[in-house]
Amino acid sequence: MNVTLEPFEPRDLELLKRWLSSPHVRPWYPDPARDMDIATVQPPGGFHALIAVGGTPVGYLRWRYVDRDTLDELGLKEIPAESVDIDILIGEASQTAKGAGPEALELLAQQLLADSSVPMLGLTTSIRNVRAQSAFAKAGFSILLQYDPAGDGLRHLMVRDLREERSSASRPAGA
Repeated sequence: MNVTLEPFEPRDLELLKRWLSSPHVRPWYPDPARDMDIATVQPPGGFHALIAVGGTPVGYLRWRYVDRDTLDELGLKEIPAESVDIDILIGEASQTAKGAGPEALELLAQQLLADSSVPMLGLTTSIRNVRAQSAFAKAGFSILLQYDPAGDGLRHLMVRDLREERSSASRPAGA
């Protein structure tokens, strides 16, 4: 599969709006107006991209560096500051469960692995969203804990520890 991350442009907002209203996306992104606001005005330290397969946009990926105050407000004291919070959706229903999500997450992880200041990647998903959990696990994420941010319902916090990956990569083979 030829997955790439492409720049997200203002003209892509209508595509994202359509995806957010899709029946397979709506249960997991129940506040499309909020998500459109975030896409329109990225928060400080925030970035986003289109996920493309063979050059055709099929999904959306956004990420941001998270400061200590934000993590503490969420009760996530075990997550190091400057970790990266990720949101992802595959908007084209015909492209779900085909591997584009895990590949996009891997592309982002490899990009962020090069930034030694990023200790960890994290994302949350409803405990009911088994398909997302499986996709995230394929991209090297594992469940760290369950929590209920702001009364939104029970979620899994899934993480990928880049510190461990960097440490493993720096060890000689067989050590």
